[in-house]
Amino acid sequence: MKRILTTIQKRVNKILLLAVLAGAMASCDSVLDYNEGDCSIKYLVKFKYDYNMEKVDAFAQEVRTVTLYAFDDNGNMVYYKTDQGEMLADGNYSMSLDFDPGEYHLIAWAGLDDQSFAVPVLYPQTSQITELKVKTLREEAVPTRSEDEKDKYIVEKELSSLWHGEVKKGAFTRNSRERITEVSLVKNTNNIRIVVAQVNQHPDQPVTRALKKENLKYTIYDENGYMNYDNSLLPDNMLTYKPFATEQEYITSRAFTQDTDSEYPAAIAELSVGRLMKDKKPELNITNTETGEQLIKNLDMIKYLNMLKQEHYKDMELQEYLDREDRYSMIFFVDENMALIKSVIQINDFEL
Repeated sequence: MKRILTTIQKRVNKILLLAVLAGAMASCDSVLDYNEGDCSIKYLVKFKYDYNMEKVDAFAQEVRTVTLYAFDDNGNMVYYKTDQGEMLADGNYSMSLDFDPGEYHLIAWAGLDDQSFAVPVLYPQTSQITELKVKTLREEAVPTRSEDEKDKYIVEKELSSLWHGEVKKGAFTRNSRERITEVSLVKNTNNIRIVVAQVNQHPDQPVTRALKKENLKYTIYDENGYMNYDNSLLPDNMLTYKPFATEQEYITSRAFTQDTDSEYPAAIAELSVGRLMKDKKPELNITNTETGEQLIKNLDMIKYLNMLKQEHYKDMELQEYLDREDRYSMIFFVDENMALIKSVIQINDFEL
């Protein structure tokens, strides 16, 4: 009888041992690895920026600071963390956390720079998600007699690149010892390069008015300087974007020749603007300050960019195109009298 009980006990012990081993193997890589913390799960957030025209992840090449905010189901902020510097240039970079990010609503702002943007200081267990708003810094000009806000709130510097990302609760991937949440970023800032090139349509005659960069004034008006936590735009002042750099040089173009490039004198201006939205109406103006004539008056930029999109990216939604593209080059041609030649406008090397 004693032998029978001993045999039964041995079998039960074997079953219990197998159960313990199975549970251990499900939670750890190896029960024979006695390193401290072997069975712990690593919680990681991986950032990706492939929402661009090349559709390749450029996070490591472009982003140098990222701040992650975590909110609970009631919109209370429970955590935030900032990583910055060369560590982000490592193609294997992930932000490590000591809690499961898949249980929270995550908001990421990358590229925040207090020289370009203002963001409120939020406090865990006190601040709400609705308080997380980012505002483009602007300077207030000397009061004018204008009835609207044009030329009142000025952005005249190159904005630091800014990205936004958002992941709702429960989005993560899992392996044996890691739980990874991926945050995809959308770029909000854009570089607009405007070129005014002069074409002498009567080479046998002298140029009446020579093109000079100091005689051109460029402005882009848009209401896109106040961003909500979900990257939607909040009501804001009309911003007046002005060039952060101007130069004068020569460009080559086939706009007026069939098979060969020709060289033209050109005035070039670069402007840095916020997110372009399909339901907004940013306006471009170019004025000849010497004569007061407007070469370009209230040009609907979205309309022209949509024409380009329809021609060359017809399968892409307009807002997707505006979010993926972040550099635009617009070329306008004037004649020897500094009058706009309206038959040809080039945007990103394509003629409209």
